[in-house]
Amino acid sequence: MNARDGEQSVGRGWLDVKGSIVDYMLVIIGFGLCRAWIVSCLSASVASFGPRTDWVFLLAGAASASLTAMAMTRFVGSLPRMHERLTDVMTGLILGSAICIPAAAWLDSPTLLMLGLIVGGAGAGLLQVIWGERFAAQNLFFSLACAPAAAIITGIVLAMSSTDNQLTFVVLPILSLLLLVLECKRCKIEWKTGLPEGVVEDDLDEAVIAPDEHGVLRDRMRLGKDSAKLLVSIMVFSFLIRAFDAFPIGDLDPFEMVGGSGSFSLVIVGAIFLAISFFIKDRMNVSLVYRLSLPIMIAGLIAMALLFEQRTYFSVLATSIGYELFDILSWVLFGEISRRIGRNAAPYVFGLGVAFTFTGMAAGYVLSAVLNPLVVSGAVRIGSVALIAILCLVVIAFLVLPESAIASMTAIKMPGKKTEAPKPDPAIEREPTITLEEKCSGIARECGLTPREEEVLAFLARGRTLTIVARDLHIAKNTARTHIEKIYQKTGIHKQQELIDFIEEWEPEENARKAADA
Repeated sequence: MNARDGEQSVGRGWLDVKGSIVDYMLVIIGFGLCRAWIVSCLSASVASFGPRTDWVFLLAGAASASLTAMAMTRFVGSLPRMHERLTDVMTGLILGSAICIPAAAWLDSPTLLMLGLIVGGAGAGLLQVIWGERFAAQNLFFSLACAPAAAIITGIVLAMSSTDNQLTFVVLPILSLLLLVLECKRCKIEWKTGLPEGVVEDDLDEAVIAPDEHGVLRDRMRLGKDSAKLLVSIMVFSFLIRAFDAFPIGDLDPFEMVGGSGSFSLVIVGAIFLAISFFIKDRMNVSLVYRLSLPIMIAGLIAMALLFEQRTYFSVLATSIGYELFDILSWVLFGEISRRIGRNAAPYVFGLGVAFTFTGMAAGYVLSAVLNPLVVSGAVRIGSVALIAILCLVVIAFLVLPESAIASMTAIKMPGKKTEAPKPDPAIEREPTITLEEKCSGIARECGLTPREEEVLAFLARGRTLTIVARDLHIAKNTARTHIEKIYQKTGIHKQQELIDFIEEWEPEENARKAADA
């Protein structure tokens, strides 16, 4: 998606959300149930096994999500074939977890528990990645509505359910999976190709065609610098919030009647995010959410470090609200990054996003288990840990992920002061509009392109992919690839978007001379 496509009307975007209310409900409920299942699995345990097991579930999820992202760095086969394989594996893992975790509780078996957490974590990683595809398939405004609403659903489900009820580990993942299948059927996504093993469809639109610095075309996807910073930041946020989970809390939870501070913070954050998105939709800037999340989380850590020197439910609530705001924002940004790279990039982007998030959470839980005995014994002060966490957040805010990086990832821009557009002067003679084909012909003459390369150039100018070029010109992919490489070499350009910009700005020499004289 280029910048022009991204700069769409905010009002029209919200109308699109209202028009797809069924998709909206399926996504928020299905994704909310998925998140509630993940949180429930982090508390799964058996009576005869004392050590923490949450990190096992998270590392398994990070591994499956990262493997999905690695598989997508080079396109193999078709999107339906990829979905067929991913969903077959995901379904088997989820069903295995739904059997093993309840069985472990009934039989008091640590072995079954570990097996259930490993397969469940792997299935949860894949399930989140494919739910991410549903976010990326819609527009930014759909994500701005769905992500916080799903957080509200997660909080409500956690408040109503209990990890002591083993049906939680069965109903939540299976219901989320069924809603995902229903949503994909509505979107006419065929997960079963019906082709024999080893045979793949060759109709996959590839991502942006971009040669490397040597002018060689690569099918591999790459994240931009700001996107990579977002991944590092969400990992650090997840690490910090989970590093305090095992520390003792010095007062009673005032929100125990509504499921506890954790569930309450999800509902509050979802409501705040929805309110920001809805009430200022005409001036929406996602940087505002980032601007709120950091000071709120830091306020909770300051309260822990300086005011109470202990972990109170006020500090838990504040840090949770700050973290959840950033977590929802990152999910929205992952969808926007996927749309910018290309429609097939969602498994890659969300795979990395889930992997980094789960890895940070797992590391935080491990550190929490190590520090907890030291804090209880007095060897380590919780205030000192909180101050180090504050320093990490300050580094993230100013050095790793400044607000400008967040703003650059979305197409919505804060409008400046409205000014009346200048009226065209009828006395000025307008130059005749030059068609795209005429521009391509002119560039072909200037750069010495062959007639066939000129035809390929016209396809690239319209943003077409390698597959489309080969199909519409009735030539082999390798032949099309060679023509594209020659075009980049002769024009001295190394990215398709740069080539498109060059073609749009190109003018015949006589027009350029007239403009210079004027």
